[in-house]
Amino acid sequence: MSGMRQRKRQERHDALIDAAIELFQIQGYEQTTMEEIAARTDVSAPTLYRYFPRKTELLIALFWKERERLSAALDDFHRKSATWDAVSSVAGLLVLNNSGIRSKSARKLWREAIAALMRMHDEANDEFRAIKQYFERHIERMLKRLHRDGKIAKDTPLQVLVGVLYAIAAENYYRMIANEFRTADDEKRAIEDQVRLVLKAWIVTP
Repeated sequence: MSGMRQRKRQERHDALIDAAIELFQIQGYEQTTMEEIAARTDVSAPTLYRYFPRKTELLIALFWKERERLSAALDDFHRKSATWDAVSSVAGLLVLNNSGIRSKSARKLWREAIAALMRMHDEANDEFRAIKQYFERHIERMLKRLHRDGKIAKDTPLQVLVGVLYAIAAENYYRMIANEFRTADDEKRAIEDQVRLVLKAWIVTP
């Protein structure tokens, strides 16, 4: 019975997140109330608050849901890019991480989500930082593989590059959600050019 209760709880948890995403896209984050989210999933407001005491926690759940969606794809990319050159490997990883924000409604949703999360940045329990660290670990994993395979120099400052490459991903992500006319090809070219410039001094030529 406990297993069944846990499954039902998880199903309701996921349904609440999905309902919130739909309403955020239709109405906007600020305009959507917790009562509307509860009504959309046929639960009471007190029930919703037991799962998510604050509306910002639904945003955090949205970010982690997106991370979960990309998790398998990122792991697969590490395997697929094992024989690629350093620039293609790193740029491809950053482009993949930024995928999923192509439509106008998705860009609007993520603009509002980022703005709301930035307002709660630097709280004691900073989920924004945890989300950032999640992708930084993927960048570090990629650089360590390139380092081990001799594709970047032995004296490459890996931790410094992790921070710089994350900044490239974040900057292009913000540009994509801010500009509805920016295309996926625009983003891909920009990331490739920036990664090439950053890695230029560290690439080992055959």
